[in-house]
Amino acid sequence: MNIATRELASLDDFAACERLQLELVGGWERLVIPPHALVTIGESGGILIGAHDPDSGELHGVLIDLIGIDSGRGIGFTLFFGVRSEARNRGIGQSLRRAERRHARRAGIPLIRFPIDPLRGIEAHLACNRLGGVGVGYVRNLYGPLPDPADGGLATDRILVEWWIDSPRVNAVVDAGLLPPHYRLGLDRMEVVTKTRAVGGGVRQLLEFNSSPASDVILVEVPVDFDRLLAGSPKLARDWRLKTREVFELFFTKGYLLTGFVHEAGRSFHLLERRRKAAVLEEGG
Repeated sequence: MNIATRELASLDDFAACERLQLELVGGWERLVIPPHALVTIGESGGILIGAHDPDSGELHGVLIDLIGIDSGRGIGFTLFFGVRSEARNRGIGQSLRRAERRHARRAGIPLIRFPIDPLRGIEAHLACNRLGGVGVGYVRNLYGPLPDPADGGLATDRILVEWWIDSPRVNAVVDAGLLPPHYRLGLDRMEVVTKTRAVGGGVRQLLEFNSSPASDVILVEVPVDFDRLLAGSPKLARDWRLKTREVFELFFTKGYLLTGFVHEAGRSFHLLERRRKAAVLEEGG
C-alpha cells in the first residue's frame, strides 16, 4: 500500500475526514469533528493532515491539531489522531506525525502535546521510541467515559506527552534515525516495579507494585494487547486501568518521566526515568 500525507483543505477533504473519523470511533457521531468545525480549525491556524492512497485517493489516516499559546509560545495539541485498522503497522502514524512536525516548524511552533492511553504500549512506542517524545504527566478520565471501541466505556485516563520537535533528542531520533538513549541501558539498570501473574490465554493481571524502587530507571508492565483484553475481558481491563492509575500518578509525582517502551520475553513495559526534563531533551540518540 502506497501512502502519502498532505494537508486537508477542501470541503471534499473534510467530508472524507468525517467519514474516516466515524469509522474509527465505531459510528458514534458525537465523537466526530464535523466538516464545518474542520473548516474553522483550518482557518484559525490548526493543523489538518491526511494519509491517503495516491492512486485511489482513499483516506487511511488523519491528524487534527488545535493551535494555542502557552507561556508566550505557540503550542499544538492533538485533537484527533487515528489510522484505519487494516492500514496499521505500516508506519502511517509516524508519517502523519512527521508531516505535523514539518507544518509546526513552518508555523514557528516548538511544542506539540498529545495524550496517549497508558495501557496501549504501541502508543508509547510511537511517541517515545519513534518520535522522541516524553511523557510528563498523568490525567484521570480526561474525556470522561467514551463508548467507542478503543475505550469501551472505561475511564479515559491518559499520559500527556510533550514533543519538543527541534530538541536534540527529537532531532537525533527523527532526523538522524538513531535509537533513543534508553536503548543503550542494560536490563540490569532497570527495576521492574509491578508484579503480575498469568491468568490464561496470554493475559496477565496486575497484583501489586513497589512504591519505593531503588533505581531511577523503572519498568511498569502493561498488557501486551489491550484491545484484545478489553474485548475479551472488560472487567480485567478495568482492573488494569484502576491499578495502573495509582502506579503512574505516584511515579510522575516523584519526578519520573516516561521516556521509552520495552517489549521483552513476550511482555510489555513502559520505561520511566527520574531525571530533569531538560536533561532528557538535550540528550541525543
